Order: sequence, then C-alpha cells, then structure tokens
Amino acid sequence: MKMIYRWPSLILLALVLGLTACEDDSKEAAFTVADLPTERDAEAGKQLFEKGDGDAPACKSCHNTGSEDGATGPGLGGIGGDAGDRVDGESAEEYLLNSIIAPGKHVVEGYRNNMFSKYDDKLSKQQIADLIAYLLTLN
Repeated sequence: MKMIYRWPSLILLALVLGLTACEDDSKEAAFTVADLPTERDAEAGKQLFEKGDGDAPACKSCHNTGSEDGATGPGLGGIGGDAGDRVDGESAEEYLLNSIIAPGKHVVEGYRNNMFSKYDDKLSKQQIADLIAYLLTLN
C-alpha cells in the first residue's frame, strides 16, 4: 500500500521544486554590468555552462551551443554576435546579464519563462562575468 502513495508524492515534489525554480516576469536585475569584475575567464564560464555549480544548474541542461533548440530553451549558437542587437539600448553584455539574472525580462518568442531564476544568488559576480565571457564567444 505504501508504494501507491510514494509515486504521486514524488511527482508532486518534483512539480513544486520545478515551479519554485522559476520566477515571475517582473524580476529586475540585482546588479549591472558595471558591478561585474573586468577580468573574465571564458573557459571558466564554459565549465559553468556545461556543469553548473552547486545549486546553480548547468545552462546546458536547457540550452545548447548550436542553432538547434535545447531541451527547454533556445539554442545559443550565435548569441555572442546577436546579443547586442536583441534589445534597443542594451549592449551584448547587458542583454546576457539580464537574461541570466532576470530571465523574465528577455523571454524568446515561442518559449516560456521557465529558466532558473536564482543565478544571482547561487553564483558569484565573477562566475557570472565568466559565463558572459563564454557566451560572447558563441558566434
């Protein structure tokens, strides 16, 4: 009898955890590009993209670095060259920063805002700067 109740409980837990990782579209960026370190390591950013860090999931779990869409997010091939043209008045770095720490600001058409919304809490500013440096290499 206990097994009957275990699966619905596990499914409910997974649903709750998934929903708490998402944020509403009104979240504002906690800091700006000017607050990030100027020394950046694209290779360290690549490692974050591929493996995540602690409670911060890997970007690769939803996105890929080609033009094909990822599991639940758009492909990021070419983002390094396109980011500066996505939103009027935002540089490529600003666009990428906002997409990482306030993902509801820039939801790509055809997708829902289901991106992990706590990277600004789970990653250091150095790590975020490194991740942006890596994304800028994806041309």
